[in-house]
Amino acid sequence: MKPPRSDLGALGRTARALVRAVTLPELARGALEEMCGTLGFEVAVLYLPGADGRPALERLAAAGAGREPCDRLVFDAEAWRLAVQGDAPLLMRDRGAWLMEHPFDPPADSWLVLPLGDGLGVVIAAPAAEVGPESGAVLRLLGDLLGAGIASARLRQEIERTALERERLRLAAEVHDGLAQDLALAMRELAQLESDPSDEASRARLRAAVASAHGIVRSRLTGMVAPQPGGLRPALEELCSRFAERGLTVRLEGDAELPELPPPVAVAAVRVLSEALANAERHAAAGTAVLEAHREGERLVLAVRDDGRGFAGAAGQGHFGLLLMRERARAANGTLTIDSAPGRGTRVALDLPLARS
Repeated sequence: MKPPRSDLGALGRTARALVRAVTLPELARGALEEMCGTLGFEVAVLYLPGADGRPALERLAAAGAGREPCDRLVFDAEAWRLAVQGDAPLLMRDRGAWLMEHPFDPPADSWLVLPLGDGLGVVIAAPAAEVGPESGAVLRLLGDLLGAGIASARLRQEIERTALERERLRLAAEVHDGLAQDLALAMRELAQLESDPSDEASRARLRAAVASAHGIVRSRLTGMVAPQPGGLRPALEELCSRFAERGLTVRLEGDAELPELPPPVAVAAVRVLSEALANAERHAAAGTAVLEAHREGERLVLAVRDDGRGFAGAAGQGHFGLLLMRERARAANGTLTIDSAPGRGTRVALDLPLARS
């Protein structure tokens, strides 16, 4: 027998809420509110496994009113297997002390335990009336949707955590390779000047080390700034000017009129190009660079070509900056190619698809 249309609507609304939700608590509240409104629950609570590895659940979100849910529920091994790792809802009557402590205050005459599968967590609810077969089927479907939403939210968190960790590693590598060395040199020259204040050569080396450290810090700070509104071409012109002020001659070539990009794609593109120019400046010892920008059919090609020392081997292997550029290109649905060889410079090209009207 098919569930009523109102129940089918609940499934659709829950699915849309899971797609729109940004955070896990927001996602959970939307699904729990739909359960309460559609199935007539007094209160519904989502519990997730705690971080300490014990067979315990901690409250994440709740919907409904009239009963205060527990913050934490502790299970023995058998109860954990039934309540959290099971595959079917459990209907508890009276206090249900054989499974776990009562989750509500004041206690409910009956309450449901809905496992979300794969040990993701459980929904515990106090129904206002008997749950029939049709409502039970809808409850399981809503639980499946919520479980899928939790799994997706955790995957997004892991992706964000991995991206953040990669960014930290890249910054750590830059600090080690550039900033830390410049500061170590500055400290050594300061010690030399304390013993011989008239050493002009040491004074010159100190000024150079401080200037280099300042340049690295300034490069990182300006590289984190998103391009301002006004189109891609002005953002590329500003990027060329920024590096020209630091001593790298950059020439902009290509189409005078460039297509508009969605803001996240434009940000990713400018940061990839900024990283490529920074590599040409710091690692390739380039004197000049060319920033190319032109449209090829339904694609936009942005590239940085320098006259630096170049390198051999697999591009990006072991270099955090190049790995990050590849990740940003992938996030913008583009591709990154790097062509380089010792003595003939490097070309970094970002190929982006253009949205069709």
